[in-house]
Amino acid sequence: MHKTDIITQCLACNSTDLQPFITTKAQMHHKEETFSFVKCSGCGLIVLNPRVEQDSLHNYYLDYYLPFRGPSAWGRYAPLVDRNLSKSDSKRVQIARKALAFDQHSKVLDVGCGKPTFLKKLNEATGAYCKGIDFSDEGWKHEPEEYQNIDLEVAEFHGFSAGKTFDLITMWHYLEHDYQPRETLRSMKQVANENTKLLIEVPNHDSWTRKLQKSHWEGYHTPRHTAVYTPETITRLLNNSGWKVENVKPYGTLDPYPLFWMGRQEKRGIDWSQSMEGKFVGFVAGMLLTAPIFMLKKWLSAGIMTIVATPDSDH
Repeated sequence: MHKTDIITQCLACNSTDLQPFITTKAQMHHKEETFSFVKCSGCGLIVLNPRVEQDSLHNYYLDYYLPFRGPSAWGRYAPLVDRNLSKSDSKRVQIARKALAFDQHSKVLDVGCGKPTFLKKLNEATGAYCKGIDFSDEGWKHEPEEYQNIDLEVAEFHGFSAGKTFDLITMWHYLEHDYQPRETLRSMKQVANENTKLLIEVPNHDSWTRKLQKSHWEGYHTPRHTAVYTPETITRLLNNSGWKVENVKPYGTLDPYPLFWMGRQEKRGIDWSQSMEGKFVGFVAGMLLTAPIFMLKKWLSAGIMTIVATPDSDH
């Protein structure tokens, strides 16, 4: 049985009025465990409660965990999957370049960098100083030469400090995992200057895919996601953490279809430890069939959103 950590206050607004919202099974996991999410009556934030204690989370990141297996999980189709993942990095570089006019003195921090392919691509494209932090070095320790131009550090985010400020701070699907999001965002403000841009990409709870798939929606990613945000709740969180939201886009760099597909597999009770090679043809067929509606993601959120924020000088 997992050790639990009970939340008594909302992670965004400190309200103690947390009402039952939905129960979901442990997702992308072999055990039939269930977890509960609550909804804050003060601001509407959806929070996992109780949540797994951080020192027990490794039990939900096992070898067969699909993101760990990456393209190799898809057998002979691995090169096609790898190419698609590379497109996400390219999109992130494009968004970063729109947010910031880069020069040789620009400094970038990626929080929760994982495998720092985005930072490598950004460094190659702009020449900027790029730093990545993560709670583990699993994403880069086996390929030191591949990332020799990137400054990488194992660090706890809510307590992170640096002897410099950054012009761009990115969080690509990190914040929904954070156990102390306000503390982390406040720490990020301490390494920002007055013109810093903060880019955050997270699942969007206010999306048609979540409403359709309900408890099987992979955006819950139970129990790895401790909070699930809407445009309104993440704006409240950022405002309470010293940031001012400039824009919320109802889409992101990740293709929302794989998230939708994984939710369908959860409902069917898939064995996540198996090879995904036999699933590839059905995956592509489903993608083609649903393409017309997913093409509307810029107007009708399909499960992902991107937030652009700057430090609030009045906070």
